[in-house]
Amino acid sequence: MPDTPPEKAYRKILVVVVLGVVVLTGGIVFFGRSAEVTLPLSVEFSDLPEHLVVIGRQPAMEAHLLGPSGLLKVFKDTKLTYAISLASTQPGKHHFKISPDRIKTPQSTSVLKVNPDSFWVHVDHRIEKPVPVVLDLRNEPASGYEVSAVTASPSTITLSGPASMLEKITAVRTTPVDLTGLTEKTRKQVALNLNHSPHVQPLEESLINIAVDIKEKTVQVALTAQVKGMGTTHSHTITPDHIELVLRGPENTLKDLAENDGIQVHIDLHGLDPGRHVRPAVIEPPLNTSLAEAKPEEFVVEIFESATTGSAGGLPRK
Repeated sequence: MPDTPPEKAYRKILVVVVLGVVVLTGGIVFFGRSAEVTLPLSVEFSDLPEHLVVIGRQPAMEAHLLGPSGLLKVFKDTKLTYAISLASTQPGKHHFKISPDRIKTPQSTSVLKVNPDSFWVHVDHRIEKPVPVVLDLRNEPASGYEVSAVTASPSTITLSGPASMLEKITAVRTTPVDLTGLTEKTRKQVALNLNHSPHVQPLEESLINIAVDIKEKTVQVALTAQVKGMGTTHSHTITPDHIELVLRGPENTLKDLAENDGIQVHIDLHGLDPGRHVRPAVIEPPLNTSLAEAKPEEFVVEIFESATTGSAGGLPRK
């Protein structure tokens, strides 16, 4: 027997009620009870005029959300954002207060509070300024060596940033260049060190080509050397029997001479007859050194009639 109109209406109502119960039950199973969650909140500035720059960082902010526990679990790793337009901003210090109702959150959730709910920022004029590049040289070359010249290319670089910061910058240093143990010229690329000026940036390439010239260190050293007589078989005496020298040259070479008695000084006695003679000394420093001073300049040589198997004199002494 076909249903009467009242029975059909009753069946429709029953179906709607059953579906509602099913949907409600599913929602309860998925969403569960209401819960709270704390999510990080970041501020995004937009529309800032090109001639301006924002100085400083807004504090770390958190938004406390209320919503179904199941839904909040899905969004527990979400980072919320808050947009602020700076289109009409003028230079100076500005205070911004966060409006919870402007924070975009998942549907069925709401922002209970924001902590902190306000912050200050400083807006400054953006300017450009060329400054010299200074190499940050660290430590020393190998013993006996020194830096003879340093070059940086480019030698100046144009920086862009807040006027209040750039007005205080007169030069920009590179990251450290280690010279430890170097004995020859070195070339490399290094970056600019702007760690203390986070709002200042170079307009050009920030890598700097550097060249550091290393040479042997030149010093003057005073030495005492014994004077020998050469070129005769006669016994003889030399007065005085030593000479005071001042040599100029590479530090390591002169150090080696001093330690090993390497300087040779003699008087040429070839062809001299027995008797008293006044003669200069012949000094033979290494080729890479020069003689700055020698005292005395002349020596008294006494040659005797008797022959000897060797020449008078001895090894140089310090």
